Amino acid sequence: MEKEQYLFKLSSYQKLSVGFKAYLNYAMQQTDFGRLGKISLNSVELGRFCYLAKGSGRIFIYDTENEHEITIMFVQSQDILPELKLISKYIQGQLFMQFSENTTILSIPVKHSDNMHKLFQESVTLCDEINAEIIAKVIIILTGLKTLDADHRLDKLLESFPTVFSQTAVKDVASYLGIHSSTLSAMRNRNK
Repeated sequence: MEKEQYLFKLSSYQKLSVGFKAYLNYAMQQTDFGRLGKISLNSVELGRFCYLAKGSGRIFIYDTENEHEITIMFVQSQDILPELKLISKYIQGQLFMQFSENTTILSIPVKHSDNMHKLFQESVTLCDEINAEIIAKVIIILTGLKTLDADHRLDKLLESFPTVFSQTAVKDVASYLGIHSSTLSAMRNRNK
């Protein structure tokens, strides 16, 4: 079932040829992570076209200078993840992903990506479409940080990720919203 959802998600970006779908189905790998598991994205390669089949988590940077975590984004079931190992070399600090619950990621191993691009030209445009969607998400997040007050940023987060407080520490949500955790606690108490 998860494999079909994965192929359906990739097909939502563009129509996939029968041969390309068969290759993806053949090469697909599943990686499972436990609740509260944390991986360093500077050193771990999850593969290409990473799809969160089950579970949720957050992507964060560990700021070594100030010794604290900065939550960049939350991800949940049916999200496609960015090419995080490639991104990590451009970021000051260490890039991590922490899983809020037992999580399954489906992806295409890196060793297959060269063959995939040689055999199926459509894989290049699929990469472009996925990257465009991820960049758009980041732009929306940044725009919200610049134009919305903390209450509205919290409302937008809860719209897209209603279970965030049952799965994530308050300090991590506060980091994402750009506010102090005590401010977030006061906001939550005021809204109850």
